Amino acid sequence: MSDVSRRDVFKQLAAAFAGAAIFDPVLGREAHAFIQQSAVRSAPYVPKALTIDEFRTLERLTDLIIPVENGKPGALAAGVPAWIDSLLDVSAALQARYTDGMAWLDKTMRSQSGRNFAHATPEQQTALLDLIAFKKNSSPELDTGIQFFTLVRRMTVDGFYTSDAGIRDLIPQGRPPFAQFVVPQESIDYVISRSPFK
Repeated sequence: MSDVSRRDVFKQLAAAFAGAAIFDPVLGREAHAFIQQSAVRSAPYVPKALTIDEFRTLERLTDLIIPVENGKPGALAAGVPAWIDSLLDVSAALQARYTDGMAWLDKTMRSQSGRNFAHATPEQQTALLDLIAFKKNSSPELDTGIQFFTLVRRMTVDGFYTSDAGIRDLIPQGRPPFAQFVVPQESIDYVISRSPFK
């Protein structure tokens, strides 16, 4: 595909997240494919939208949201941080939400532990995320964090389950999802033949 279609894929996905619209999993798969093609040609992923420190924070967040469990890969192995950063790269609004959210995480963690989020202990990190993972904890102090974590969690889950690793987790046989579902005519004929209203 051309660079224009590549950019269009990322822009459409970013717009869905920025506007809380419906996410297209087929585009999500295409975005992973584009990132993998780029990785083959060059060195490991270099963040485009986030700073190195912000990207490390994103890696830690996605790893906490979908960790490696029971021998199954987590968000890091699925390339979710690169997937998210690629979407942020085409949406200034979405990038600003991440930059502001990560600044809030670092400021809040520093006030509690003297360290930024990425350098805090796993226990300190999960304690903070336990507070902002639930809307019932809404307060003026936590609302920015809650809104940010809701976005990161949504993008992490969508990014993971459109990756090869996520699809294998959902469908162990490794069959990719269908772009559309078509009911076989034989099935339709059978149901109609059994209908009392025919």
